[in-house]
Amino acid sequence: MATGPPGSGEKALVVTSTSETIMQRPAPGTSSLLDVLTALKFNEDLDVVPAEVAAPTGEKQTRKILRAVDDKKNYLPGQPRIRLDDGLFAYLTESHTTETLDELLSFVMRYVFVETPTYDNIKPLHHQGSHAREIKVSENPGLHLVWYNELIFVKPVPAYFYSPAFWEYLENADADANAGAEKRSRLYQACVGFMRSYYLLIKYEIDFERACELRLIPKKGGVEFPTYAEWCEFMVPFSRVRDDQVNRRYHYGELRLARLNRTAFFSKGKLSYFHIFPQWGARTMHILTPILAMFAVCSVFLNAMQVSLNAIAMRQLSPDGQWPEFVAASVWLPIALMIGITFGLVVGLLGVGTMGVLDLVRGKTVRQEEKKDGHQDRHRRGGELGYVMTW
Repeated sequence: MATGPPGSGEKALVVTSTSETIMQRPAPGTSSLLDVLTALKFNEDLDVVPAEVAAPTGEKQTRKILRAVDDKKNYLPGQPRIRLDDGLFAYLTESHTTETLDELLSFVMRYVFVETPTYDNIKPLHHQGSHAREIKVSENPGLHLVWYNELIFVKPVPAYFYSPAFWEYLENADADANAGAEKRSRLYQACVGFMRSYYLLIKYEIDFERACELRLIPKKGGVEFPTYAEWCEFMVPFSRVRDDQVNRRYHYGELRLARLNRTAFFSKGKLSYFHIFPQWGARTMHILTPILAMFAVCSVFLNAMQVSLNAIAMRQLSPDGQWPEFVAASVWLPIALMIGITFGLVVGLLGVGTMGVLDLVRGKTVRQEEKKDGHQDRHRRGGELGYVMTW
């Protein structure tokens, strides 16, 4: 049974259409997701049945819908609040899509405000402690793998992801007749990308044990956790997913919250993307900080100029006055101070600009390599860090 990445000698999955999925086109040497879930029998509470629904054009279309094997459990596994026949698609869209992040990670912003433009920039759970990060469990899909100083948010895997019927429904069916194919595709891609991130989060058995402690992975049938070997078998199909099979957010790994907040401010006019401290003072602090820093620098310059001018005026009024050395120092020391501060600011701005250019070049190089080499060599570059912007 597989416990790590598929054999490096195998060819990567070749996709000729974005509509093809990991269930239709499994990688050589691996089983499809439906086959794997059916064999593991993690959850058998759901089934799919064909049904006629009204399309946006008014025509009748045949879709696959979910139903409970046990009529007394007509709800999503692990989420009794959500009935299978009422608001299912809306709940799944809210719980798994990342439309706001997809918009923020647009063409230019994704290079400037994202540290490493590769999806495998994800550190395993056990390694998060090496960066003094505390793992915070959050059901908000927009916070999954977003970090801030000593915190990183991780969204847990829902229990219904264990159901082969759910993935079949998600791929083919539409619980909301008013939702078009594009929206269904975004939901499916978001779920697939989310699970691909877990292939990198849980890399070793110690990560699996930590995930069980934090309840990041669900229990089989709500009774017991799967074994590490079973989990690895479950994750094999997701390990071969390509970027063109997931939404834009999951083209990236960990995201820095401070950069997302600045991106939201400059591109959307919002105070922040998400602020851990929701008070107005905390929300505006990241805006006022650079303004206060500029004010402090200007104050130092103006005070230094005032001291020099006063010393020059004193020397002119009393050429033979006392303490001539002190007066001379009062003239030239503020000037030297201003020159030093100016030099430091110029060097700092040039350094940030250089790192930014190198970051842009590296981002472009990485994407060209991805297009050239495909998915095959991605894990070989895992953990590689490039130049980053110090915003």
